[in-house]
Amino acid sequence: MEDELLAAFRAEFAEGCAALAEAETPEAARRSLARLRAMAEGIGHAALAAALVGLAEAEDLAAWRAAAPRLAALAEGGEAAAPPRIRTLIVDDSAMMRRLLRGILAAEPRFEVVGEAADGVEALAALRALAPDLTLLDLEMPRLDGMGFLAEWALTGPGAVLVVSSAAQPGSAAALEVLRRGAWGAVAKPSGALSPDLAARAGEAILAAARQAAGG
Repeated sequence: MEDELLAAFRAEFAEGCAALAEAETPEAARRSLARLRAMAEGIGHAALAAALVGLAEAEDLAAWRAAAPRLAALAEGGEAAAPPRIRTLIVDDSAMMRRLLRGILAAEPRFEVVGEAADGVEALAALRALAPDLTLLDLEMPRLDGMGFLAEWALTGPGAVLVVSSAAQPGSAAALEVLRRGAWGAVAKPSGALSPDLAARAGEAILAAARQAAGG
């Protein structure tokens, strides 16, 4: 793409990202996402388009707004500068929480959600089939809980595990136990039903921990 056209795209895309960051309603955010996706697809920027598709599935205003600066930065850096994808498995018995985590990860294009599981039994099967680079793991689940999953994963499982659970607060016995079993660490679940800002902060913490667990 010619430099002049690329500069024009980046300027218009930045304006769209600013509108997304300031969106006050889900409807306004969806309009911004649709506009940004059309621009990304129009110039053939696959990484941006994929990130925007994932974000649209999240249905979470706080996650959409928090993603705006990262989308703008990716557009500035260009597709060739995008780092390798981190293939990620999400394990949680709550469909709503799995969707929220998927939305949080979609805010950063390097994360690719390759599967989901509702309990430890499904997670072990997905682990064997998908060999993810990173697993986001809940602790309290039916059939086989997170601790049971870690016991099996420690023997043969690929990738890293980041526990995302309200049951493993920093310094708690559960947090120490997941470390003993080989997990990279533990971070609290987002709880944005009452506070979008809280959800956004929790999402940032999860993203930061996920980056480090996957090796930076």
